[in-house]
Amino acid sequence: MNEKSIGIIAEWNPFHLGHEYMVRSIREAYGNSFIMAVMSGPFVQRGEPALFDGWTRARWAVEGGVDTVFSFPVLSVLQSADRFAAYGVHLLASMGAHILAFGTESLEAEALLDAASFSLTPSHKEALHEALGEGLSYAEASYEAMKSHSPFLAEELSKPNNLLGFRYAETILQNHFPMTIHVVHRDMERNISASAAREELLHTGNTNLLPQKAQEEAAELMKSGCYTDFSRYSDACLLSSRLLSEKNLSETGLFSEGLEHKWFREIGNGDYETMLRAIKSKRYLYSRLKRIGAQLLLSAPGPSPFAAPPLPSYARLLALRRNRSEALNHIPLPIITSMARAYKKADKETRRSLEMDIRASDIRAWCQHSPLYRGGRQEFYHSPLIVNK
Repeated sequence: MNEKSIGIIAEWNPFHLGHEYMVRSIREAYGNSFIMAVMSGPFVQRGEPALFDGWTRARWAVEGGVDTVFSFPVLSVLQSADRFAAYGVHLLASMGAHILAFGTESLEAEALLDAASFSLTPSHKEALHEALGEGLSYAEASYEAMKSHSPFLAEELSKPNNLLGFRYAETILQNHFPMTIHVVHRDMERNISASAAREELLHTGNTNLLPQKAQEEAAELMKSGCYTDFSRYSDACLLSSRLLSEKNLSETGLFSEGLEHKWFREIGNGDYETMLRAIKSKRYLYSRLKRIGAQLLLSAPGPSPFAAPPLPSYARLLALRRNRSEALNHIPLPIITSMARAYKKADKETRRSLEMDIRASDIRAWCQHSPLYRGGRQEFYHSPLIVNK
């Protein structure tokens, strides 16, 4: 394939007007180049199920200008932001992406590469360890270490999308991937966010923050009860924790610094959110606790596969623009279009990853608001969605 292949790491929970603007900007910069995305499927990085299923969200993205969307394995998704970024970059590099495109609040590609280059030096490592030794949290220590290089970059990297872009750039440099980065600045005046879209949908059943067709479909999904009921999810997380002993928690490998003991002490709470608030501290951020809860729910007792997952080794297709199907022949990784067929032939490592995807999908389905949509094993019945547009 002579044209450039552009990769996007996404959650699209859901795909909104800001995402559509980003894709349009990439098109304006690179014309008819092949745009492929790896997207969180049943669960998202913050540690909870997506509001809508992965196939629907992937189709909305293709209708919004992306050429194809692949599922980001849940083992890679439910990780800290830096590991999420690293797994995503590794996956797209393995798929042959030449350019990584993403949004930031302010920083340009050159500034992100400057920050990433410094982060890989002995000077940064020394400054980071010194700050950690003073009792600072990892985020605070990272800020101080970067400040020794550039106070401006340290301040700008406190913004979430700038920080994620920095992690992308860091992974590219660290692994010498032949990949450049393309930055699209977010529209900070309108500042459309997926969290605002979800909030509107959950409270009113509608939102004007999505492209027109997706907006209409989302309203129908909400009306029919085909969306994640987060109270059901919270109850499932609380129950799964209660079924584990303190020894079980220790054996998972998901906890550090004795956090499992505090977790165990609080599982008697009658409400999951109350439990998390009781555990939360300056060192144990809410986002980390949410991911641990999700990882415990998805894992069987014993060492958790989320503690040290392997790099993604396959590309599972969710949605594709019909007239770009030929480009799939140039992706080096095995492409999965049938879960049943792939699971049957998979090696042990791939099967374990697929098992977690199946389990994540089953749990998300169980959390649907309407019982009509709670059927399990959906991963075996869904084929990739082909969009004619």
